[in-house]
Amino acid sequence: AIDLRAAYFCWLCRDENVAQYIALCGEKDVVNLTFLERASLVTWLEGADEQSDYIVADTGAAAATAQALSEPKAAAATSKIATAEVDPRLERTYAIERVLVNRNTVLRGIKQTDFSYVRKEATESFIRSHNRSASGAQAARQRGAPYNTSQRGPSAVAAPAPSSGPSSKRRDPIILLSPSASSLLTMSNIKDFLERGTYVTAPPSASAVNIQMINRTSNRLGQVRFVVVDSCERFKPDYWDRVVAVFTTGQAWQFKLYKWHNPHELFQRVKGFCVTFSGDPVPESARAWNVDIVQIDKVHRFRDRETVEGLWDVLEKWMEARGW
Repeated sequence: AIDLRAAYFCWLCRDENVAQYIALCGEKDVVNLTFLERASLVTWLEGADEQSDYIVADTGAAAATAQALSEPKAAAATSKIATAEVDPRLERTYAIERVLVNRNTVLRGIKQTDFSYVRKEATESFIRSHNRSASGAQAARQRGAPYNTSQRGPSAVAAPAPSSGPSSKRRDPIILLSPSASSLLTMSNIKDFLERGTYVTAPPSASAVNIQMINRTSNRLGQVRFVVVDSCERFKPDYWDRVVAVFTTGQAWQFKLYKWHNPHELFQRVKGFCVTFSGDPVPESARAWNVDIVQIDKVHRFRDRETVEGLWDVLEKWMEARGW
């Protein structure tokens, strides 16, 4: 049995197609009738049919229907419907008909479920994770080591490159300069360039300094101290795991004592830079290797800071992608 609301809504939607009728029933939360039930009810309400397999008549309803059918228009319609035959194939189709549902019924279901507990648990989990990250970053700052917030726990402090495996005892990263006499950056002017952002012409005589410490503060890595050298003769095997950048002039003899002699293999493992003056030709060998070309203005020193920050941005992105 259906209620009066469903029957009245079916009558209001008599001109709608099946899909629109089902959708409207879902929006109004009204029971939708099957195709045969809907067709039979509409036909009966129009007075075109005096009986239906889906309608149980009583004495009062039968009398009212008989009076309506006594009119010529209703009688003609009844005669037309009675003479029509239903196609057996259509009857078989109706027999396997299934009631369609709208998206609200499928997604939400009949019974509403309260998922507020999921929001509460997710919020608490996020707060705990944030507190652990903040504690790890504070401990790393106290030790003067970089902290990678993409990881959790003590292993996130100064994570090494993928080739060396995880280690919490990572020391300062190393930058190797070219020992070539044609190199624009040497041990005598590298600190001014990388730390102060100013290029100073290197003196003709070789510098007695064989190591420089560059302090760098960045938004990505925090406070980091870089070790800059121009020779790897005194390198221990584990030092190569700390090398993050190599400056080259495009001469392959520079890599003779390196752990990776082949420039193509070397610059797949470390970040490479080739520094030249603006307007000067770039060595063809450097173009063939996986290195970034850094050009320094010959005259305008105020542009040095922009050039240096661009170099640091490339190197820090490379280091961050490898877990530093």
